[in-house]
Amino acid sequence: MCKLLFILCFFLTTDLVIGQNMLELKILNDSIKKVSYYDHNKIIYRIKNNSDVTYHLILDDNEFNEDPDYTIEPFFVGLPDYYIYHQDEKLIPEGSFGTHSKNKLFEFDPKSTDFINFKKKYSNIFNSTEIKIAYRISKKIVKLNPKEEKTFVTTINFPNYKSRFFHLNNKIKYKFQISLHVPKEIISKYYQAIIQKEDKKIHIFSGNLLSNKIPLVYEVYNGF
Repeated sequence: MCKLLFILCFFLTTDLVIGQNMLELKILNDSIKKVSYYDHNKIIYRIKNNSDVTYHLILDDNEFNEDPDYTIEPFFVGLPDYYIYHQDEKLIPEGSFGTHSKNKLFEFDPKSTDFINFKKKYSNIFNSTEIKIAYRISKKIVKLNPKEEKTFVTTINFPNYKSRFFHLNNKIKYKFQISLHVPKEIISKYYQAIIQKEDKKIHIFSGNLLSNKIPLVYEVYNGF
């Protein structure tokens, strides 16, 4: 019993280490090349479960988080994030003060049978705002069986992506990296409440996954 409690406590308190070791996030692009202001780049990445247990992962590959301050809001948990480096120094987005997130809110039909049933089931746990967050999370769960890997594609733009802007210069060598950060407090509040009984043995990832870094070639000469 003591051994079981120790293992449980270890899992809950070291999710960042477990997540990074057990789940692997890797960008599959060799590099990213931006040669026109109007270009959009597709980032291809893979998440692999290196462990012998099944994981649930909250992931929304429709877009990147673009909050200028890298904040993870409950409504947008599961969005991958991205970083740009120059000589191993992480660049700080410009114009962040007073800027509001432009990520799209999860769209669904509140009159659908699926949402109505979900709301009936969990309305005693969540308020009217939280129920929408919980419903979105329930639709963004990726299941990874032991040793399984899945590939995703998310489109991005440089130097600005929605409300996040980086000052990039031509012919400068940059590096690009993505991450997936899932705060434990969000998992504890929402996922733990909606998990099905038959899934109790499945591990839910919380913590931070960091990908490899790849070259970002920025050569834009069309006046921007």
